[in-house]
Amino acid sequence: MDQEQLLTALKERNHAAVRDLVAAFGPRLFRSACLLCGSETDAQDLVQETFVQALQSAHRFERRSSIYTWLHAILLNLTRHYHRDRKRLVFDDQLARQDIPSCDDGPNGLDADAASGALIEALARLTAPHREVLVLRFYENMKLGEIAAHLGLATGTVKSRLHYGLAEMQRLLPHELNLFGVGGTKETKT
Repeated sequence: MDQEQLLTALKERNHAAVRDLVAAFGPRLFRSACLLCGSETDAQDLVQETFVQALQSAHRFERRSSIYTWLHAILLNLTRHYHRDRKRLVFDDQLARQDIPSCDDGPNGLDADAASGALIEALARLTAPHREVLVLRFYENMKLGEIAAHLGLATGTVKSRLHYGLAEMQRLLPHELNLFGVGGTKETKT
């Protein structure tokens, strides 16, 4: 089913179209949600709510972007609300300092788990604007102009957020996992 047929079927509340939509875009949205919020359970809730809101507003979709871009915009809004609401619910400093659980859907090796966990932990410690730009650039493979249009920002703002986000990742990641550092992926001399 192409995008036009899928959109028409969604507007008609066709159950097969809903299944196709979830199958086509669910895993990718889930990965993005996991990186944006840091909790697998919350990411599942955010993706589910994304599809619910998409179904409720399918009649308003204006075809100025792809269906995935539209869904991702809904997810991004929900993630922003998630972070804003979460800040309001934190009453105790000890609760605020607790680590956010990581999403484990990568390879099973211990090294891969450690690297994945460190990366997700570092992403979770970034500010939401920096995290959003990094996820869109490196996980969604969007170009700077696409990110700017998606977030409603100037390209210069996206470049700035990307620069400062990468600098913060360099500071947060352990030295042995740091691909953002001066040496990049080159082996260090011992």
